[in-house]
Amino acid sequence: MRWISLFFLTLALVLSTSPAGSEDSAPTHDPKAAHAQADLNGDGYIDRREFHLRMVEVFYHADVDKTGFLKPEELNKATVFEEDFSEADSDGDGKISLYEFLEYRFDDFDEADTDSNGLLCIEEVTAAFEG
Repeated sequence: MRWISLFFLTLALVLSTSPAGSEDSAPTHDPKAAHAQADLNGDGYIDRREFHLRMVEVFYHADVDKTGFLKPEELNKATVFEEDFSEADSDGDGKISLYEFLEYRFDDFDEADTDSNGLLCIEEVTAAFEG
């Protein structure tokens, strides 16, 4: 459950970097705000497609040098801490591809989806954020 809170911090990072947000604003750590921002169709749930789109946005925002890979020094910007790097770097090449990043983050999605319905409701997001 420790990784799941990192997922929601990642989601919160997007709030501060999304087109609707101010470039100068500090990231919010409000799970309700993170949920609302990721819920693109406003139906009260984050589905796998919405989650995927959010995580792609986080990946490319964190890829500061625009190489298409995240290196250890870029990971903190994506709210992925150093201890996550070796797990996310599944091929061991010293960098994280978009595929590896998404694969790693979808594990967080699945862990947060406690009723296994493929959707994250506000209660699941809040519980995971607090866990």
